[in-house]
Amino acid sequence: MKHTNVWMRTLLCCLAAGMMLSFAACNPESGEQESTDTVTEAVTEGNTEGITEIPNATETEPESESETETETEAETDDGIPLDSFTIGGVDITSFTLVVQDGGAACVRSSADEMVEYLEQATGYRIEEKASEHEVVIGVTDRDTPAVTEARAKVELDGYTMLEDGGRLYITGSCDRGTMYGVYDFLEEYLGVRFLAADTTVIVDQASAEIPAGFAKTHNPSFELRDTYWYDMRYKQDFANHSKDNSFYDSSTPVADIGGGIGYAGRFVHTFSLLTGGTTHTGNVQPCLTDEEVYNTVLSNVRAWLDANPEATIISVSQNDSDAGVGGCQCANCKAINDREGTEMGSLLTFVNRIANDIKDDYPGVYVDTLAYRYTRTPPKNIKPADNVIIRLCSIECCFTHALSDSCIYNNSFRRDIQAWSEICDNLYIWDYTYNAETYFSFFPNFDVLHANVQFYKEHNVKGVFLEGQQVSVSGEFAELRSYLLAKLLWNPDMTEEQYYAYMDEFMQYYYGPGWIKIKEYMAAMTAHAAIHDPHVGIFDKAGKMYPFMKENGKRDAKFGSNMMAYWDEAYAMAETDEQRAHVEKSSIQVYYLCSLEGRADVRRENLKKVYELCEKYGIEYYKYTVPMPDASHAEDLNSLT
Repeated sequence: MKHTNVWMRTLLCCLAAGMMLSFAACNPESGEQESTDTVTEAVTEGNTEGITEIPNATETEPESESETETETEAETDDGIPLDSFTIGGVDITSFTLVVQDGGAACVRSSADEMVEYLEQATGYRIEEKASEHEVVIGVTDRDTPAVTEARAKVELDGYTMLEDGGRLYITGSCDRGTMYGVYDFLEEYLGVRFLAADTTVIVDQASAEIPAGFAKTHNPSFELRDTYWYDMRYKQDFANHSKDNSFYDSSTPVADIGGGIGYAGRFVHTFSLLTGGTTHTGNVQPCLTDEEVYNTVLSNVRAWLDANPEATIISVSQNDSDAGVGGCQCANCKAINDREGTEMGSLLTFVNRIANDIKDDYPGVYVDTLAYRYTRTPPKNIKPADNVIIRLCSIECCFTHALSDSCIYNNSFRRDIQAWSEICDNLYIWDYTYNAETYFSFFPNFDVLHANVQFYKEHNVKGVFLEGQQVSVSGEFAELRSYLLAKLLWNPDMTEEQYYAYMDEFMQYYYGPGWIKIKEYMAAMTAHAAIHDPHVGIFDKAGKMYPFMKENGKRDAKFGSNMMAYWDEAYAMAETDEQRAHVEKSSIQVYYLCSLEGRADVRRENLKKVYELCEKYGIEYYKYTVPMPDASHAEDLNSLT
């Protein structure tokens, strides 16, 4: 695998350094500046050795002024996370806050979070009033020519942050961008880490500084960033902190979160509903040259858009299908497909026609369709209309090799994305970042995530949808994956070293001192899977990747127990109840592994533990769309295979 050496090198460096690394060694913000950012002067950050845990920090409000004073005094007595913070050479305690009026609720809420986190990080509670030195959030009457000029260079939902005339400005070209700028400020200078929906920490720093004349603009590479994992989908605050910008529920107060990319009706596999059905029907596709079908779909597209006036995308896409199942084979559809060399011919002809018929009545709305399975190959002659999105799906690929590698399972996809990028101005990706067949098995793809997201940017992709375990919380590194994937979508230009530093930092603060044992487990499992079969798909069963065999083909009776030992050590080393809970929840994967082979009584014991932990942590599904069996099945060794 392309990145195995980097993974192992990182692990060996961690082992050499001991069980805990300094923040300076693991800080993803150190080193090279993101290439998507424009910075006129770098920020100097101090070293970090500890963290302050903040359970549900965004929802915590002091009950009284006296309580606030008591908490601040206690933090000061114990040592606050950030000893010194200056802006333009002036101590933070000289600053007040000015917030945009009349904007989206997200600007106000992000400013309120700044107040809370600034106090927890420095002990100083900033007041909202005019003064000589101000932190200015959003568009205000304080804007200077430099601020106006910088904001004019902001694209999409990015932001600019600059020090000018004794003030720090954080502002975007849209309210959502301003919110993201505030969150980046909290992360980069106050040491706030939004690790998971239930876990926010502040890392200790000796000092932080924003120099006089500092200016930075971050323009996102992707207009759509969608990390489709459970917490991202159902915890809006966490999605905002992670800078995911898509929404699915028409009841979401989109204006409150500063806009975003939303769908009218169902966001994928819509033909069943658009043709008049009431549920999604897989493996059955409509005739795309039937005029009655077209008129029904067009009518329903208009109805969906009318019912969702804030939507920016309407999906007109094929129903889901199994490999080898195609679309309509009537003479008219077949004639178009034969001429175009792909079944995308009849689909794109249909979709282009819908897009043309609605463009005047629904300006700014894009018609989204899948290039998926039998429609993945682009047509020879037809090009997508200007208001059509092609969403190319990687479901057949190998997920332990980067798409840029010469992997036999990725070659055809690589050809297709290159061809689509030449004819499509609105190319999106539907990628897969989990094992849909076995939720509880370690999926050895951490080494390719960074390279694949960079590959998408290099091929002119504008939006990235990363499918994960969206139907349930998970016992297989869901929190880590969500965190890393969101970071990559916000900044695909990060270096490989920065990517692994993000991974290490997350694990250190999420799992506690035993994180290094879990990192060793991940390296061992990745290496073991590669020995048996270097190619892994999203529907491969755990037994294919981890057959308990050594390289010489003989059975390794100790493989499962060796993997379990890493987790036992990590749990013993955890320092808080929260860390122990995180280790225990993620350890479901190793109990599942140890239920697959060996003596029946030992397997049953481990399987019962899987059921017990799933109930404890609210895990309801064990594979795609398949819920956990009743606990009475915990004795059945085949119940989760």
